[in-house]
Amino acid sequence: MKSISSTNLLFATVVTLIASVTIGQSGQAQRGQGFYCDTSNNAPVTVYQNSRGDIEPWIRWTSNYFRNAGYDPLTRCRDVSARLENYRRNRELKFITVGQMNGQNVICTASEDDGQCEGLVLTLKPKEDPVRALNNLFAWHTGATYAAHRGKNPYVDVRERLDIRRE
Repeated sequence: MKSISSTNLLFATVVTLIASVTIGQSGQAQRGQGFYCDTSNNAPVTVYQNSRGDIEPWIRWTSNYFRNAGYDPLTRCRDVSARLENYRRNRELKFITVGQMNGQNVICTASEDDGQCEGLVLTLKPKEDPVRALNNLFAWHTGATYAAHRGKNPYVDVRERLDIRRE
């Protein structure tokens, strides 16, 4: 049986550590497709990297409202990014809308236009207007307004942004 020399083992360990530090510092280093919390700038941002490697900011985390409950912007960024990635991987991320869960206004997923609120994306502040919050949520939002029609909640179709075929 061959033994690994201590020099080779030390070299492999140093290379692994350098790679880990480099990836950790960039916040964007070759993660592959999906959502993650990018911390490379001042404020944490939920971003989506598509299959071509393009990175698009989705949610900028600036509010400290939930800090006293243990949810500072970085924690919320990590939690929401993980939720979105889980929904994406499970093919449950098609529409984003507003609704209520546990008596609180939330932004959530829906599997169809005008469908029910299914997966929690994030909880809103008490008394915060959910439609207005949805209109201001996405960093890629181009000024269009998602309005509630005839008492129905607005729905944002995110399938195209995620390269998901419409069924």
